[in-house]
Amino acid sequence: MPLSVPARRTAGLLVAAVTLTACGGAAEEASGTANSAVAIVEDEPSAYHGTLLDPPVERPDLTLRDTSGQPFTFDERPADEVTVVFFGYTHCPDVCPTTMADLAAARRQLPADIRERVTVAFVTEDPERDTPAVLRDWLDGFDPDFVGLRGGNADTKRVLEELYLPESKRIPAPTRAVVHPEDGHEHPGDYGLEHAGIVYAFGPGGTVIYSGGTSPRQYAEDLARLAGAG
Repeated sequence: MPLSVPARRTAGLLVAAVTLTACGGAAEEASGTANSAVAIVEDEPSAYHGTLLDPPVERPDLTLRDTSGQPFTFDERPADEVTVVFFGYTHCPDVCPTTMADLAAARRQLPADIRERVTVAFVTEDPERDTPAVLRDWLDGFDPDFVGLRGGNADTKRVLEELYLPESKRIPAPTRAVVHPEDGHEHPGDYGLEHAGIVYAFGPGGTVIYSGGTSPRQYAEDLARLAGAG
């Protein structure tokens, strides 16, 4: 479902703040616009540490295969579930592992009954290298309950556009050597990927987006509130 005009405006401000997460060296180029854009967003009061979209945005019409080959359909998830989604890739040297580590720590802080209702889905935009086995092994290092989905196709491109997120782009020769998660070794000259650095969280309490700088404690407080426990 496409975003409404107010929601697109809010999401657009956050996207302007981070543009693409360049997992290869270009991310710093976007930092000059970050402070002013975020300041505009933060002028709008919210009970959340992230930015609550008003009106709420429904889970996207998107079905992808998980690491066990089973379909995962976002807009058919249980109504009481908090569905957290992040688009990235396992070879990412910074934002992806940091975000997954923070979300894993946040889930551990939740009471068991709330934790069971929080599903974190990581969508790889690099299916060429992120085979189901590679993706599963990488996610298990953060939280075995994380759902790994293989995107990088026309469907995820459409959803990225609907969520006002930038299209993922390959970096042919990143300035930083790529470290392969399966062997832990650097592979200079391998390609990197620019991708959206924004986390979307869909829940009974609405839709909240995060553009970075959120601590595990803040994620945990928001996830509990989105689940209706806060």
